[in-house]
Amino acid sequence: MEPVLISFHAPVHDLDQVAHYVVRDGLPTHLRDWQRRSGARELVYLATCQRVLWMVWGGEAEALDPGPGVRRYQGEEAWTHLLAMSAGLESANLGDREIPGQLKDALVQARQVGVAGDEAQTALEDVIREGQRLRARLGLADGNVSVATVALKHLSEGLPQGSSIVLVGVGPMTQYLAERLPERGFKVAVANRTKSRAHDLADPLGLPVVDLARLQHDPEGFDAIVSATAAPEPIFTLDAWQSLKRPILRILDLALPPDSEPGLEQLPWVHRIDLNAFLAQTTTARAQRAEAALKAEPYLIGAAARLRHRAMARARKRQMQSAQERLDAAWGALEAEAQALEDSMAGLDDAQREALKEILSRGRTLAFRALIQTQPKPNADGEAVQP
Repeated sequence: MEPVLISFHAPVHDLDQVAHYVVRDGLPTHLRDWQRRSGARELVYLATCQRVLWMVWGGEAEALDPGPGVRRYQGEEAWTHLLAMSAGLESANLGDREIPGQLKDALVQARQVGVAGDEAQTALEDVIREGQRLRARLGLADGNVSVATVALKHLSEGLPQGSSIVLVGVGPMTQYLAERLPERGFKVAVANRTKSRAHDLADPLGLPVVDLARLQHDPEGFDAIVSATAAPEPIFTLDAWQSLKRPILRILDLALPPDSEPGLEQLPWVHRIDLNAFLAQTTTARAQRAEAALKAEPYLIGAAARLRHRAMARARKRQMQSAQERLDAAWGALEAEAQALEDSMAGLDDAQREALKEILSRGRTLAFRALIQTQPKPNADGEAVQP
């Protein structure tokens, strides 16, 4: 059983279109609904700062029908896309190191909800392992950028040491910045909609926690806000801040959908940068991606073939086990009937009884042998064909 992928992702789609399909609130209910609608045996949903991706095993992925322009991948193309994504080749920031962790988190949530099982876990673990090998071959295993590292560089180069920065949200990006920014001489605080979770991030690092409602009303005392929450609507608005007069405030909005209204850029003291800027495809970035893709192509082809072959081998094994279980149950019922018949045939002598048992045993062996011989065998492309 192979996955079919349904995806919106930058730079193929613009971020506004991607953001339209980001689901965080009530995700368990959506996962169950997607599985019901598609008839999928297993399903995993991934939402990152630049993509949404449905991975569907079995059923009809088309039944999800998320919207016009969606990209669909299946067969070898699906494995190649997953592998390139895991290795960071599909990221706007070449070599993005956050993707494997995001895949694992998506899988964990799908398993907790009950819409994903052993096949999804085995397949995605296999993809991540092959992606790590590909990173090593391409020299992407160390020091390559993610959105968080680009944000760190932006803040380090754009603000003087001692500047006050508040991190809004408690995800991987803010965790990374909370650990790195103090090392560079910045004063850092943490805010979150759920204050206890802000303390979970801030307390081990010795950072203060500030009230999010205060920031929404007035970001007084801070030189920069870095926001990366899962809020479905903007939490920083023009209406709340338009009467304020204050020094320059830098906003790095790393959320999708955005945490800050674009209209805030009208205020002369707001310098707002969102994901579009961080994910922009510069000439240098395009050249790097093209070079990496060319170098990766032979490895991608080989690794995708291995992933697909192993998935098909697992499918054949499950099919064989299922057929054996059905045959075993049927033969058990036949033996029970034969035993009942034997008990009623009092005239059988010992030799005849042993002959009957031998016939049943021999028949069982021949039936299983025939089952094995009729299983589809893989061809050179890894596809199952009838013998």
